[in-house]
Amino acid sequence: MKGSYVLVLHLPEDRLLTIGRLGEFHFPAGHYLYFGSALNGLEGRIRRHLRQEKKLHWHIDYLAADADIYEVWWQEGSEREECIWARKCLAMGGAVVAPGFGSSDCRCAPHLLRVACEEFLHPIHAALPVNKWTKQRDDFRVSGG
Repeated sequence: MKGSYVLVLHLPEDRLLTIGRLGEFHFPAGHYLYFGSALNGLEGRIRRHLRQEKKLHWHIDYLAADADIYEVWWQEGSEREECIWARKCLAMGGAVVAPGFGSSDCRCAPHLLRVACEEFLHPIHAALPVNKWTKQRDDFRVSGG
């Protein structure tokens, strides 16, 4: 199954993190949205992101080691939506913390944005055509939204 997704993360305290070869960045405590796509297995990609133990490969892996992924928004489809969704979030007040984060293969706006507070997540979620999974559920499944 192909599709695009958004990881909703909470970072409990400020962190100075090295993000692979991208470099070192200061990440203020708060809520973050990471926009991605998986055109070779949406469910598998998201399950990998949710695992605690994994090799640090993508930019998001470095942040997720210190932050909690507590929601996943997703949409099935054969088109990459992450650039469009990131631009929409940026226009709605999302802030860039690490230029180039997650977008090294497309050169558009970073695919990680910080939101001012948790309440900002609701209008962003409503603006995107996505399903939602929350950590309170037992296990992530693409089917059944």
